[in-house]
Amino acid sequence: MENSDIELNILYLSDGLPLPDHLPPHDVLFVAIGESEANRTLLRRLEAVIPAWPRPVLNLPASIARLARDTASELLQSAPGVVMPRSFRIERQTLDRVGRGEQHIACIQEGMDFPVIVRPVGSHAGKGLVKANDPECISEYLQTMPQFEFYVTRFVDYRSKDGLFRKYRVVLIDGQPYAGHMAVSEDWMIHYLNAGMIDSADKRAAESSFMKHFDEDFAFRHQAALRSIAGRIGLDYLVIDCGETHDGKLLVFEVDSSAVVHAMDPIEIFPYKKPQMQKVFAAFRAMLVKAMERGLRENYASN
Repeated sequence: MENSDIELNILYLSDGLPLPDHLPPHDVLFVAIGESEANRTLLRRLEAVIPAWPRPVLNLPASIARLARDTASELLQSAPGVVMPRSFRIERQTLDRVGRGEQHIACIQEGMDFPVIVRPVGSHAGKGLVKANDPECISEYLQTMPQFEFYVTRFVDYRSKDGLFRKYRVVLIDGQPYAGHMAVSEDWMIHYLNAGMIDSADKRAAESSFMKHFDEDFAFRHQAALRSIAGRIGLDYLVIDCGETHDGKLLVFEVDSSAVVHAMDPIEIFPYKKPQMQKVFAAFRAMLVKAMERGLRENYASN
């Protein structure tokens, strides 16, 4: 919203605070609370008051709540062109038995085998994330992790033909896809900041090409998958972190309503990014204006 003609008022919510009796006049309410264990109570509170909200609401709380790794992966299981391995929420004692060799990994899901991805419930940005190749890996992992619940997911090798891994961030705004970023790495666990993009002209050239040809290439090839994700998740604004499988399907790692999409990278190193981000920001503004106009029509009709 920086430097735009949209006036932004932010209402901060907390478990211990009631909703205020009066709010500033506004045309649209956008729910910017991300899905997390800590935010579930807030989302439920908002879900109860949203039906009576006097203005259009974008990103309904009930849909945000479905973005947890286990529920989102279940929602997208049969989506055309999409591969998102089921994430199973597992108690520590079950995982410990697997690590000790007392139970096979298939006790979590029939047919599951190593390698698997393990992470604590509520973790993000790779914190506590590990690829376990065998029970011993899980046993060693649990010795350093005090948490009581974990997500376990089948690992999918998504290396490209050149041996590198590519992770894409795609933004869905009002159902339309936009390029957010692309990271290239020698490691399967990619985050943009650890991919070495700033140190490699070749990687930046690949990201620039991804953004330049996004509409006729990536978005075109995955149009059915992206359309299905938008329909099943049901959010006006959604960010998808994904890769591509060896057979060309969209491999979804995570869907999130609050992932970072920005234009803060140094323009002298990433000259191609700002124009692309302006497309994203313009689409976000257009979504708000469309919702505002819908509210005006509904208000006129009711009067």
